[in-house]
Amino acid sequence: MSWSAGVLRDVLPNGLTILVQHMPATPAVAIVTRVQAGFFDEPDPLVGISHVVEHMFFKGTATRGVGEIARETREAGGYLNAATSYDYTTFYTVLPVRGLEQGLAIQADALQHPLFDADELRREIGVILQEARRKLDTPSVVVHETLHQLLFDRHRIRRWRIGTEETLGRLTREEVLAYYRQRYVPSRTVLAIAGGMDAERAMALACRHYAAWPAAEPVVDRSPEEPPRRERRARTLRGDVRQADLMVGWRGVPALHDDAVPLDVAAAVLSAGRSSWLYRGLRETGLASAVGAWNYTPLEVGVFYIGISLDPDRMEEALRGAWAAVARLRADGPEGDTLA
Repeated sequence: MSWSAGVLRDVLPNGLTILVQHMPATPAVAIVTRVQAGFFDEPDPLVGISHVVEHMFFKGTATRGVGEIARETREAGGYLNAATSYDYTTFYTVLPVRGLEQGLAIQADALQHPLFDADELRREIGVILQEARRKLDTPSVVVHETLHQLLFDRHRIRRWRIGTEETLGRLTREEVLAYYRQRYVPSRTVLAIAGGMDAERAMALACRHYAAWPAAEPVVDRSPEEPPRRERRARTLRGDVRQADLMVGWRGVPALHDDAVPLDVAAAVLSAGRSSWLYRGLRETGLASAVGAWNYTPLEVGVFYIGISLDPDRMEEALRGAWAAVARLRADGPEGDTLA
């Protein structure tokens, strides 16, 4: 049976897509809003602005002051959070089933009527700058984003996604508000509700809370196309750390490409569980303290990664071991029990 069996779906006249699924015997309900706006949508002078918008959604509306969105959610027995990625931003709250109507009211207000108060914006950018500094002090994050810089010459995935002190520091309220109005529109938004609530009632409540959101034509600013390239590139970064992080990557394919699922399987063969090739070749032999492979597939581009944590003195051995697993996968592929 398909996981989506029983999902109710409606598209409002303003373009908003609503998905509702009843999950029997579940005492909670999740309300998830996903907007098709993220780091890929940002022009170079505005790098990091999607993350700023995410933070500002919890900083007040015309009817709810600063802190009231979080406070009202807690009083309804729930919690909320948000995240920004390369091609989407998501906001979610999880509450007891009895809190569905209150949760929808809060989320709808936050999405449709953010104030973007100038003073709060300055304070929140300060918070984000601290987050950016922590990332710069985290080797695994630095090596991850450095890999993107090496793999891509034009596409926006190559940029430091959270933004820099220079770009974030000069953002104005007018720029943040304009970016929100251009991209956070109903036709680029999906509202998903799942849990133990009555599905028909949830759909009716959602339609009521979001029907008045005005339709708007989104401003789409696509990332530059990436030309093909085959040569190898490498970069070594040194710092005051004892454990090294090694990352190897290849350009992959977007999420809906026919090769996406085979690459997901390849990543599982390489690193899913103790029988995986990289675990046996690098972990069990003591070459690495951690190893993993991932196939990351946003909607525009893709990246296939192998990441290894290890003693810096064993870098060459580990790299040879990882390459042996990749060469085996390329030449022979998985067989029998491994593929199963």
